[in-house]
Amino acid sequence: MENVALSKRERQVLQALVKSYVAIGEPVASRTLGKHEDLGISSATIRSTLAQLEEKGFVKQPHTSAGRVPADKAYRFYVEQCMSNEYLLPEGEDAELQWALGAKLQEGNIDAILGQLAKVVGDISQQLGLVMAPRFELGIFHKMELVELTERRLLMVVTIDQGLVKSLTIEVDSRVSRGDLDLVSRLLNERLHGLTMAELRHSVRERLQSVEVGNPQLLRVVSEEIEGMSQPSSADLHVAGTSNICLQPEFQDPFKVAGLMNLVERKDVLVHLLQDREGMVITIGEENIPRAMRVCSMVTASYEVGGMVGVLGVIGPTRMPYSRVVALVNYAASRAADLVS
Repeated sequence: MENVALSKRERQVLQALVKSYVAIGEPVASRTLGKHEDLGISSATIRSTLAQLEEKGFVKQPHTSAGRVPADKAYRFYVEQCMSNEYLLPEGEDAELQWALGAKLQEGNIDAILGQLAKVVGDISQQLGLVMAPRFELGIFHKMELVELTERRLLMVVTIDQGLVKSLTIEVDSRVSRGDLDLVSRLLNERLHGLTMAELRHSVRERLQSVEVGNPQLLRVVSEEIEGMSQPSSADLHVAGTSNICLQPEFQDPFKVAGLMNLVERKDVLVHLLQDREGMVITIGEENIPRAMRVCSMVTASYEVGGMVGVLGVIGPTRMPYSRVVALVNYAASRAADLVS
């Protein structure tokens, strides 16, 4: 953030404006600010201070006769200067979230659990919930199983160390026998056990090149799937809560909603944005690269399972209760490893 010095009064008024605007979602008049935020100064002084903040780029006035709203710089200032670094949920909300995670997350494969986690985070935050599966590159291959679903569709279940399970459906050109499935599974387990997924991605074909038994078509298809498994893909990202976004006043404009929904449908763009966000990361408004997200903020935290890093968080309007959302995302990330394991 650009280093602009603010006086104590400017800081006080700016913080009050952010809190008030987040609460009511409408431009805030100086009289309203003085009445509800107990600043201990007159409306005239508040009005003068807001004008100074506007000159410095922290505050905007949508219309001449309207009140003020925070600019992106105001939210950035609030996040960096006014929020606690402890990321604590308000008293009682940690228990509420813990109950929600326990009640709504059922046992299942990793995709089902992460999908449910995205829904919980989205519903509790009233934003768009995002959960990206742990990156498999550092995971160590434990075993693989192939199960016939239909004549030409198979279920491939790969178990990584720490008990993490990844399953996906693959298509074959012709029916394969139960014997072929067992033989190929045994060959792969013998030759690939103990290698990282990154090593497999670069060497699986070479390691299977000398194999002269088993169904060659099945070996080729399975090898291709394993190569792509460690790369983040749209299938690794779970998004929930689009209705929460549509109910926000900022998204009454159909063009804003359409742009954001198009981005959500193109999960590959979001995957690219999320894969390098480690730790707690907050991007606000114009800091977001996709144009459709420049009316949004994204709050994310990384989590770790067996040395593999995933990311979860929310997307919502820049007018979001940052303290609560950051605490929620941080708490959910701290629990994610246990839930996935």
